[in-house]
Amino acid sequence: MIKAIGIDFDGTLIISEEVKAQEMVKVFAEKFGKTKGLLSAYKKLRGLNRHQKVISLFDQFVRRKPTKKELKEIEEHFGEHYRRSMKTCPLFQCTNILKELKEQVKFMFLLSLEEENDVQKLVKHCGLAAYFDEILGGPKSKIENFEHVLKKHQFKPSEVIYIGDSLGDVEVSRKKGIKVILIGKKFNYSHLQKKLGADFTFSSLCDLPKNLDLYPAKT
Repeated sequence: MIKAIGIDFDGTLIISEEVKAQEMVKVFAEKFGKTKGLLSAYKKLRGLNRHQKVISLFDQFVRRKPTKKELKEIEEHFGEHYRRSMKTCPLFQCTNILKELKEQVKFMFLLSLEEENDVQKLVKHCGLAAYFDEILGGPKSKIENFEHVLKKHQFKPSEVIYIGDSLGDVEVSRKKGIKVILIGKKFNYSHLQKKLGADFTFSSLCDLPKNLDLYPAKT
């Protein structure tokens, strides 16, 4: 029986990966005058948290290790860009499904790799905070946040479903024994499901069965 549902934020509930990439380019342009190749480099870092992305980009484009002060300034600067770009709550997908899912489980949580404080503020601003019992994010990793949910709320992994949109979401869910729903477009779903180990695949959050009892048993 499913007792808890976790939902990925960026790319699943809100389509923001392209926006975030563009905002990170702006940050490095403003701070270091670096833009060439940065957009594609940022996109390759998907699955890392903000801190890890900044360190990697600094190494690639500034060609030295950042100081603690520089790291803090860049992360905070990007946070300002990120919050500003998301203020209009762009492209939140099928939020009506959140109410229907929440009514069927004891606990629902939102999970992001972005800084937890930023995500909490944004979700509250966009009127979605009431749907989630916890909103979790960086600098902790997703697997650390999964462990927190399982331990603090005493759920068995088999009682949790996580909805995400990336290979990383599938991998961390499988590591903890949590069922995972993969959201994605332009895929051969049967091939992808078999290859990555996702329990279910759908093209968007809107396509999810609203009744959890309708999910077929994994074969």
